[in-house]
Amino acid sequence: MPNSVETSSNFNPEAFEAVKWELRKNTAYITMSRPEARNALNIAMRNELMACFDEVQENGQIWLAVLCGEDPIFCAGADLKEKLNLARSDGDKERSRLSNELYMTMRRCYKPIIAAINGGCIAQGAGLALLSDIRVMSDQSFFWWPQVMRGISSMSGPLLLTEAVPPGFALKYLLTADKILPNDALRVDLCTEVVEHHNLMSAVDRWANKMLRNAPLSLQAIKEVAVRRRGMSIDDAFPVGREISERTMDSEDSLEGLKAFKEKRIPIWTGK
Repeated sequence: MPNSVETSSNFNPEAFEAVKWELRKNTAYITMSRPEARNALNIAMRNELMACFDEVQENGQIWLAVLCGEDPIFCAGADLKEKLNLARSDGDKERSRLSNELYMTMRRCYKPIIAAINGGCIAQGAGLALLSDIRVMSDQSFFWWPQVMRGISSMSGPLLLTEAVPPGFALKYLLTADKILPNDALRVDLCTEVVEHHNLMSAVDRWANKMLRNAPLSLQAIKEVAVRRRGMSIDDAFPVGREISERTMDSEDSLEGLKAFKEKRIPIWTGK
């Protein structure tokens, strides 16, 4: 496993206003950082998150990502103050466009994403968590779609929550605006694990390390098949799965995996 990771020349997280970026052990830690606004998504944060996930996808030295929110909340959803200021303007159209693009950027990121849910995970913020693959919840956190209380609708709830859990469970919370608490989320696999708040990041690191033991190209291939096959018939999905699987068979890591198995040792992955 490489000891250091270099970012792309055109990626400049030092200039970010609303997101913090850190690289550790081939893992990108992406932290939404607007604590004064409860990490609400404004235009700057959407653009910076998209830049981060594009970097994760394109940088061969980054094998997975962790999405966090600066305490005490994961993300309060869209910045409603910004929305009011931009209402009925071209700026509001730009904001809506960026929301859709952010969701699609995360959907097309085929590297594993872990969401570290430290507190409220609300509306569009919950959508970001749902586009992650492993969701670890603090016992102080919750999912919440309060839009019906505000006279507005939702994208992430009816589109993503109903995809992640039984539709009846999803609609119960979307139509009542009740919060989904950690144990209920765990019961329907909306989250992977619930831990005490002070253990959240150590649990997230444990999940990251489990994946880092494995070949990064294999992780990416498996996720890509799982994402791209949605909406396909099984007949259409098999050729896609086969083509993606065969990519890994030609990799250096595939040869290393077989060699390490034969030599009864731990493989040394390079992501090539």
